[in-house]
Amino acid sequence: MKKSIEEIWSEGFDNNNFSIPPVIVNLYDKKSILTIDKLKAATKKDNWSIIPMALIVLIFFIIKSKVIFGLYLATLMLSLFFLNRKRLQFLNTINTDQSCFEYLSKIQKMIKNNVKFYTRLLGIGFPFLAYIGYRLFILGSDQKDHLLEIYSINTMIISPIILLISFSIIGVLSFRLSNYLIYGRLIKKIDEMIEELALLTK
Repeated sequence: MKKSIEEIWSEGFDNNNFSIPPVIVNLYDKKSILTIDKLKAATKKDNWSIIPMALIVLIFFIIKSKVIFGLYLATLMLSLFFLNRKRLQFLNTINTDQSCFEYLSKIQKMIKNNVKFYTRLLGIGFPFLAYIGYRLFILGSDQKDHLLEIYSINTMIISPIILLISFSIIGVLSFRLSNYLIYGRLIKKIDEMIEELALLTK
Protein backbone atom coordinates (compact mmCIF):
# COMPACT_ATOMS: atom_id res chain seq x y z
CA MET A 1 0.00 0.00 0.00
CA LYS A 2 1.36 3.40 -0.93
CA LYS A 3 2.16 5.69 1.98
CA SER A 4 0.83 9.22 2.17
CA ILE A 5 3.13 12.23 1.83
CA GLU A 6 2.60 13.02 5.53
CA GLU A 7 3.62 9.48 6.60
CA ILE A 8 6.80 9.52 4.52
CA TRP A 9 7.63 13.01 5.80
CA SER A 10 7.07 12.00 9.44
CA GLU A 11 9.16 8.84 9.12
CA GLY A 12 11.98 10.90 7.66
CA PHE A 13 12.16 13.05 10.76
CA ASP A 14 12.09 10.01 13.04
CA ASN A 15 15.35 8.87 11.48
CA ASN A 16 18.33 10.87 12.73
CA ASN A 17 20.34 10.03 9.61
CA PHE A 18 17.67 11.01 7.15
CA SER A 19 18.01 13.09 4.03
CA ILE A 20 14.98 14.57 2.34
CA PRO A 21 14.58 12.98 -1.10
CA PRO A 22 13.90 15.47 -3.91
CA VAL A 23 10.74 13.54 -4.74
CA ILE A 24 9.27 14.46 -1.32
CA VAL A 25 10.10 18.11 -1.82
CA ASN A 26 8.47 18.01 -5.25
CA LEU A 27 5.37 16.36 -3.84
CA TYR A 28 5.01 19.10 -1.22
CA ASP A 29 5.54 21.75 -3.88
CA LYS A 30 2.76 20.26 -5.98
CA LYS A 31 0.48 19.86 -2.97
CA SER A 32 0.97 23.49 -1.90
CA ILE A 33 0.47 24.89 -5.42
CA LEU A 34 -2.72 22.83 -5.80
CA THR A 35 -4.02 24.21 -2.48
CA ILE A 36 -3.23 27.79 -3.54
CA ASP A 37 -5.00 27.27 -6.87
CA LYS A 38 -8.08 26.01 -5.01
CA LEU A 39 -7.91 29.03 -2.70
CA LYS A 40 -7.72 31.40 -5.68
CA ALA A 41 -10.71 29.69 -7.33
CA ALA A 42 -12.75 29.81 -4.12
CA THR A 43 -12.06 33.51 -3.49
CA LYS A 44 -12.85 34.41 -7.10
CA LYS A 45 -16.12 32.46 -7.10
CA ASP A 46 -17.12 33.85 -3.70
CA ASN A 47 -16.42 37.45 -4.69
CA TRP A 48 -18.11 37.30 -8.11
CA SER A 49 -21.23 35.87 -6.49
CA ILE A 50 -21.78 39.34 -5.01
CA ILE A 51 -22.69 40.79 -8.45
CA PRO A 52 -25.83 38.71 -9.11
CA MET A 53 -26.83 39.07 -5.45
CA ALA A 54 -26.62 42.86 -5.75
CA LEU A 55 -28.79 42.81 -8.89
CA ILE A 56 -31.38 40.55 -7.23
CA VAL A 57 -31.52 42.82 -4.17
CA LEU A 58 -31.90 45.92 -6.34
CA ILE A 59 -34.68 44.41 -8.47
CA PHE A 60 -36.50 43.09 -5.39
CA PHE A 61 -36.64 46.45 -3.64
CA ILE A 62 -37.55 48.27 -6.86
CA ILE A 63 -40.54 45.94 -7.13
CA LYS A 64 -41.34 46.70 -3.47
CA SER A 65 -41.24 50.45 -4.29
CA LYS A 66 -38.15 51.04 -2.12
CA VAL A 67 -35.80 52.23 -4.86
CA ILE A 68 -33.49 54.34 -2.66
CA PHE A 69 -33.05 51.54 -0.14
CA GLY A 70 -32.39 49.04 -2.95
CA LEU A 71 -29.82 51.32 -4.57
CA TYR A 72 -28.13 51.82 -1.21
CA LEU A 73 -27.79 48.07 -0.57
CA ALA A 74 -26.66 47.34 -4.14
CA THR A 75 -24.03 50.10 -3.92
CA LEU A 76 -22.69 48.68 -0.66
CA MET A 77 -22.48 45.19 -2.15
CA LEU A 78 -20.67 46.42 -5.27
CA SER A 79 -18.27 48.41 -3.07
CA LEU A 80 -17.54 45.21 -1.17
CA PHE A 81 -16.88 43.43 -4.48
CA PHE A 82 -14.22 45.98 -5.52
CA LEU A 83 -12.73 46.06 -2.03
CA ASN A 84 -12.41 42.26 -2.05
CA ARG A 85 -10.73 42.36 -5.48
CA LYS A 86 -8.14 44.78 -4.17
CA ARG A 87 -7.55 42.88 -0.93
CA LEU A 88 -7.20 39.53 -2.73
CA GLN A 89 -4.66 40.69 -5.29
CA PHE A 90 -1.89 39.34 -3.08
CA LEU A 91 -2.80 35.81 -4.21
CA ASN A 92 -1.65 36.70 -7.72
CA THR A 93 1.65 38.16 -6.51
CA ILE A 94 2.87 34.99 -4.81
CA ASN A 95 6.07 33.71 -6.40
CA THR A 96 5.89 29.91 -6.38
CA ASP A 97 9.50 29.76 -7.61
CA GLN A 98 10.48 30.45 -3.99
CA SER A 99 10.67 27.61 -1.51
CA CYS A 100 7.35 26.05 -0.57
CA PHE A 101 7.76 27.14 3.06
CA GLU A 102 8.46 30.77 2.14
CA TYR A 103 5.45 31.43 -0.07
CA LEU A 104 3.07 29.43 2.15
CA SER A 105 4.21 31.52 5.12
CA LYS A 106 3.54 34.72 3.16
CA ILE A 107 0.06 33.53 2.25
CA GLN A 108 -0.65 32.56 5.85
CA LYS A 109 0.40 36.02 7.05
CA MET A 110 -1.67 37.78 4.40
CA ILE A 111 -4.74 35.67 5.22
CA LYS A 112 -4.44 36.59 8.91
CA ASN A 113 -4.10 40.28 8.00
CA ASN A 114 -7.21 40.05 5.82
CA VAL A 115 -9.19 38.39 8.61
CA LYS A 116 -8.19 41.17 11.01
CA PHE A 117 -9.07 43.84 8.44
CA TYR A 118 -12.56 42.49 7.71
CA THR A 119 -13.25 41.80 11.38
CA ARG A 120 -12.55 45.46 12.18
CA LEU A 121 -14.46 46.66 9.11
CA LEU A 122 -17.55 44.62 9.93
CA GLY A 123 -17.27 45.25 13.65
CA ILE A 124 -16.89 49.03 13.39
CA GLY A 125 -17.79 50.29 9.89
CA PHE A 126 -20.63 47.91 9.04
CA PRO A 127 -22.88 48.88 12.01
CA PHE A 128 -23.00 52.52 10.90
CA LEU A 129 -23.67 51.59 7.26
CA ALA A 130 -26.34 49.12 8.35
CA TYR A 131 -27.93 51.74 10.60
CA ILE A 132 -28.09 54.21 7.70
CA GLY A 133 -29.80 51.51 5.64
CA TYR A 134 -32.20 50.86 8.48
CA ARG A 135 -33.12 54.55 8.67
CA LEU A 136 -33.62 54.70 4.90
CA PHE A 137 -35.93 51.72 5.12
CA ILE A 138 -37.95 53.30 7.95
CA LEU A 139 -38.17 56.66 6.17
CA GLY A 140 -39.45 54.92 3.09
CA SER A 141 -42.00 52.94 5.09
CA ASP A 142 -45.68 53.77 5.36
CA GLN A 143 -45.35 53.14 9.09
CA LYS A 144 -42.92 56.03 9.65
CA ASP A 145 -45.38 58.38 11.37
CA HIS A 146 -46.83 55.53 13.43
CA LEU A 147 -43.37 54.50 14.63
CA LEU A 148 -42.49 58.08 15.59
CA GLU A 149 -45.63 58.25 17.72
CA ILE A 150 -44.84 55.00 19.52
CA TYR A 151 -41.20 55.66 20.38
CA SER A 152 -40.36 58.16 23.07
CA ILE A 153 -37.32 60.48 22.96
CA ASN A 154 -35.38 58.22 25.38
CA THR A 155 -36.18 55.16 23.30
CA MET A 156 -35.04 56.90 20.12
CA ILE A 157 -31.70 57.68 21.78
CA ILE A 158 -31.12 54.23 23.27
CA SER A 159 -32.42 52.31 20.25
CA PRO A 160 -29.58 53.36 17.85
CA ILE A 161 -26.96 52.25 20.39
CA ILE A 162 -28.57 48.84 20.74
CA LEU A 163 -28.87 48.54 16.97
CA LEU A 164 -25.23 49.50 16.38
CA ILE A 165 -24.04 46.88 18.88
CA SER A 166 -26.36 44.28 17.35
CA PHE A 167 -25.18 45.05 13.81
CA SER A 168 -21.56 44.82 14.96
CA ILE A 169 -22.05 41.39 16.52
CA ILE A 170 -24.02 40.12 13.52
CA GLY A 171 -21.41 41.43 11.07
CA VAL A 172 -18.43 39.84 12.82
CA LEU A 173 -20.16 36.50 13.49
CA SER A 174 -21.45 36.29 9.91
CA PHE A 175 -17.98 36.97 8.50
CA ARG A 176 -16.26 34.45 10.76
CA LEU A 177 -18.84 31.77 9.99
CA SER A 178 -18.77 32.29 6.21
CA ASN A 179 -14.97 32.47 6.22
CA TYR A 180 -14.80 29.15 8.09
CA LEU A 181 -17.34 27.41 5.85
CA ILE A 182 -15.82 28.60 2.55
CA TYR A 183 -12.09 28.76 3.30
CA GLY A 184 -11.64 26.85 6.56
CA ARG A 185 -10.52 23.57 5.01
CA LEU A 186 -8.01 25.24 2.66
CA ILE A 187 -6.59 27.48 5.39
CA LYS A 188 -6.20 24.45 7.65
CA LYS A 189 -4.25 22.65 4.91
CA ILE A 190 -1.92 25.62 4.53
CA ASP A 191 -1.35 25.79 8.30
CA GLU A 192 -0.63 22.05 8.47
CA MET A 193 1.88 22.18 5.60
CA ILE A 194 3.69 25.11 7.20
CA GLU A 195 3.95 23.25 10.51
CA GLU A 196 5.37 20.19 8.76
CA LEU A 197 7.82 22.18 6.66
CA ALA A 198 8.91 24.21 9.70
CA LEU A 199 10.40 21.02 11.16
CA LEU A 200 12.94 21.04 8.35
CA THR A 201 14.37 24.39 9.47
CA LYS A 202 14.98 23.26 13.04
